[in-house]
Amino acid sequence: MSEEMFDGLLQGSHRCHPEDLIDLIATHAAPVGLHDPVLYLADLQQVNLVRVPRGRIRPPIEPDERLPVDTTAVGRVFRRNQVRTVPIPDGRCQIWLPLLDGTERLGVLRLTVDADARHRLDPVLGRRARRLASLVALLVVSKRAYSDTLVELTRRDDMSLSAEMQWGLLPPLTFSTERIVVTGALEPAYQVAGDTFDYGIVDDGVHLALFDAAGHDLNSAVVVGLAAAAYRRGRRAGLDLVELGDTIDRTVAARFGPPELVTGVLAHFDAGTGGLQWVLRGHPPPVLLRDGKWVKTLEIKPGLPMGIGVHRPTELGTVQLEPGDRLLFYTDGVTEARDAEGAEFGLDRLVDFVIRREADQLPPPETLRRLIRTILDHQHGHLQDDATVLLVEWRP
Repeated sequence: MSEEMFDGLLQGSHRCHPEDLIDLIATHAAPVGLHDPVLYLADLQQVNLVRVPRGRIRPPIEPDERLPVDTTAVGRVFRRNQVRTVPIPDGRCQIWLPLLDGTERLGVLRLTVDADARHRLDPVLGRRARRLASLVALLVVSKRAYSDTLVELTRRDDMSLSAEMQWGLLPPLTFSTERIVVTGALEPAYQVAGDTFDYGIVDDGVHLALFDAAGHDLNSAVVVGLAAAAYRRGRRAGLDLVELGDTIDRTVAARFGPPELVTGVLAHFDAGTGGLQWVLRGHPPPVLLRDGKWVKTLEIKPGLPMGIGVHRPTELGTVQLEPGDRLLFYTDGVTEARDAEGAEFGLDRLVDFVIRREADQLPPPETLRRLIRTILDHQHGHLQDDATVLLVEWRP
């Protein structure tokens, strides 16, 4: 019967209206013992889990319910990627499952299932529920790509034009293979302008880039968007890191030129050999973490910011990583974030925070989610500059 459920869901999903997705799930899951699906999606800043209303939604679009990620048992399902089963008075169980697109955390799915006299979940139903959650996550990603309703439900504020551009350009915030985890975060979510990051997987390696354009306005978003596009185009054409930096420099200079400049760090990590290469173009150097310690700052002679249009030799850095190492990339909006007394957040505090969360055995995406909340708290919720972090982990 479970095969019929998946077949029905897959076939029905092709022409399913995004707002009819929960009804589609309910129709095909009930015959195999999975009842009353309830879908929660994480909001843009991953502060709350937003319940998606069932059926067609008319403006104004408001969620039925918001559950805090940090302080609820349901939030723990999201934070820790753990399944939670809860007995309910009618003798059945509710099972809460994380929704994952690969390793990108989307939200939580709640199902109601039959239980035995001791409120224990049938292992067969448990397996069906986990498989269903995997399929539902894929359907959410598919439908969200063209559903303004699903997008609006996960926003709590008006988004600036520059931020709308930036979020449209970003790759998924988290991606992983058996060997590599890449996860990023950026704030202020609804006002971000000049920061962005990008990555791409090729063979056993991953290409990485972090950009920071001068200023904090719509022009900054256009400049950094152009830099990211030039990076993707050059990367896919097989350019090496030095050539990539020079190409971005010429591209931005030809369209804008000073004072519209972009700093950046461009890197390539080979998960087969553990070799890392990187170049700095007027940007803070990344940090290498190993066994819960700050091993080194990957400092090399920085090249000029991109957009000047003046060719200067750029140094290529190389280092050998060990399994389990973490790489931390950041923009100066993170370390230079100041509290009311003018004290900077600082690189020491940034690195210490990541190391402590590693000791807590938090997954990298949860580490960055908490880091961003801590940076916002440091500035009482109002950042003076864009703050972006990219964390890469090489798994044994």
